[in-house]
Amino acid sequence: MFSSRYFADGKKYFAMRFLCKPLLYRWFVKKAGVGKRSKSFSFPETLQKNEKTVFFVPEDKKLAKVILDEIPEERLKTILFIAHGDLEIIFSKKNTIVSYYTDKGCRYGEPLFEKLEYQIKTFAPVACVCLAPYKPQFLYLALVSGASLRVGFDCAREFPFLNVSLHTLKTISPARMIARYFAKNNGD
Repeated sequence: MFSSRYFADGKKYFAMRFLCKPLLYRWFVKKAGVGKRSKSFSFPETLQKNEKTVFFVPEDKKLAKVILDEIPEERLKTILFIAHGDLEIIFSKKNTIVSYYTDKGCRYGEPLFEKLEYQIKTFAPVACVCLAPYKPQFLYLALVSGASLRVGFDCAREFPFLNVSLHTLKTISPARMIARYFAKNNGD
């Protein structure tokens, strides 16, 4: 039996391995219960008001470092970072709230994935930030978090998982751009 990037091993999720991307997304939307009422939000004010935020950090160490360096120190305390275990050394240098995952442990149905889902739901964020590449299981976690603002870059195809799609700019990286939205007086 071959392994899946999105689901735990075993008979229960065997058939899910053959789903194409649109069917996979529909399955995750159905599982998340998309029929919930959406709350209003204001962008970027929601990110600037020290509201609870979940931030799905890309696995690239340089991008993770840029994000941590750019976000104001006082905001780090209100953000739950979801990061790959390889980034632990970067986060250990800052006073942050972090939940780590592994490649195998971050598949739907794995105990670590269920723990991440529980942590995100109990954190009760107002906003979620996802940077590409968009993994279906992270999109699912963003949707079930209950956050009214779920933002990403060039992610119109990821609706309803993400409901604000920013466009990338040639002059600034997406990591630096999103990190600057957390500052109250940004000049960009």
